[in-house]
Amino acid sequence: MPFGIGHEIVCLISRGALWSFFVDIKLQDEHNVPKEGPLIVAATHHNMIVDPAILSVTFPEQRRLHYWAKDSMFKNPNAAKFFDNCGVVPVDRKTKNNAQLYAATYKVMRLGESVAVFPEGTSHTLPRLGTFKDGASFAALEYAKLLDEDPRPNPDGSIPRKAKIVPVGIVYPEKSKYRSVAIVRYGKPIEVDPYMATYLEDPKKAAKQLTADLAHSIEALTVNAPDWDSRDAAEMARWLLFPGENGSMRDYIDVTQGLINAINDLSQTDQDIALLKQSLRSYKMELDALKLRDVHIAKYNEKDITAASTTIELLRRTLTSIIDLPLFLPGLIGHLPFYIAGYYGGKLEMYEEVRAQNKIVYGLFLVPFIYIFAFIWAWFTLFGGTFFGFFVSLATLGVFVWYHVTSIDERYESFKDLVGRWRLFDAVVLGRGMWRRKERILQLKKLRDVNVAGVRDMVYKYRSKNDDVHAVWSAVRTRVRQFGDPAKLHGRKKKLAKQYEWAFEG
Repeated sequence: MPFGIGHEIVCLISRGALWSFFVDIKLQDEHNVPKEGPLIVAATHHNMIVDPAILSVTFPEQRRLHYWAKDSMFKNPNAAKFFDNCGVVPVDRKTKNNAQLYAATYKVMRLGESVAVFPEGTSHTLPRLGTFKDGASFAALEYAKLLDEDPRPNPDGSIPRKAKIVPVGIVYPEKSKYRSVAIVRYGKPIEVDPYMATYLEDPKKAAKQLTADLAHSIEALTVNAPDWDSRDAAEMARWLLFPGENGSMRDYIDVTQGLINAINDLSQTDQDIALLKQSLRSYKMELDALKLRDVHIAKYNEKDITAASTTIELLRRTLTSIIDLPLFLPGLIGHLPFYIAGYYGGKLEMYEEVRAQNKIVYGLFLVPFIYIFAFIWAWFTLFGGTFFGFFVSLATLGVFVWYHVTSIDERYESFKDLVGRWRLFDAVVLGRGMWRRKERILQLKKLRDVNVAGVRDMVYKYRSKNDDVHAVWSAVRTRVRQFGDPAKLHGRKKKLAKQYEWAFEG
């Protein structure tokens, strides 16, 4: 089933949208993906249409991916033509016969092409994987059975091969946040041959076994917690252990999962860890309630949150932003409609798994209006509508967009920090706000100090007694070794190294 121009256009739009929304999309273990042969790519589904977009534009070796859609969507001839052009495969959900259910899928796989599926069925926001459906397993097993029964070559003479299932974990540290990170991690492909004997005797049992093994493989590629209390406590512990890092961590998945496992297991037998877990959760909830981030409180590691220190921090950040503003203001004004649309696209949506999709879709809707207007304005206002000015305006617009997107990250972080500084100033100096905000912030600083000490003590105490803690300790020590000799450090690196002083020995 050949891909048409529609697929290339969709991928081109998706690539631009993802480039502007995410600061980075990290690929891990992509060497696990076979370069040839039919594949069923089974991925997690936590972020609506963002998931297939990421898969399609980043899949290794630039292999194209088909996706399933209900066959009822193909009833309109024009819609059917468009979907075919994009490589979408119809699935007849009304039949109980697997051969008929996946008939179009088998035609695709006989050609050595790949189909991407989401075994969880629907997109969700849960602390762990959702329940897996058996569709991918039945498709792979039934296709293998059909090949055994009918191994004839394809019309072009090629020999059809059985499909392998490639588990994929798509992890979003902050999935609905603008300029966040996505991590795509590939597992080792699963062969279907070990399940075939069982499938011939009991298809449902074999499919359940394969689905269970697939879920186990994907679980190892992602971050999973039994509940949100455990997930939030581990996320907060990671923030405290690895200051300044979040989704940018190269070992984000392993470290976060290690902390989840360690805190959960140790809290069963160690009362101090059980109390630490509750304290970490409380710290996160209070930060969220006050609309602050850990970095805002961390600035005051060695001094009290006073009116003077809060004012100085606000003035320092404000002055830095004012100095930088002239360089950034034109791009900010030009892109302001996108930010407003994205803000309300996320603000008005109840479900987190839909917010990133809405922000991206609303932005894409505005693209032709904003950029065409900017181009026409530049062409006629700056270059007098000349033939030469047409090309100069086009190039200027391209550079304008590129500069804004590539320079937004540091400024966006500065803006969020400035907002946090203002909230601290508003509460501590101006004393405004209900619910004793000043007292809550001062208590929050004390709670952070307790949590930092508790998390470090846990790691130090159990580093040689618990495998998960040992993995986290190894990640900490990796950072420490990268600093080298502390006496030779200066500036920002010296400040960061100071937060790792507790781990320099050992």
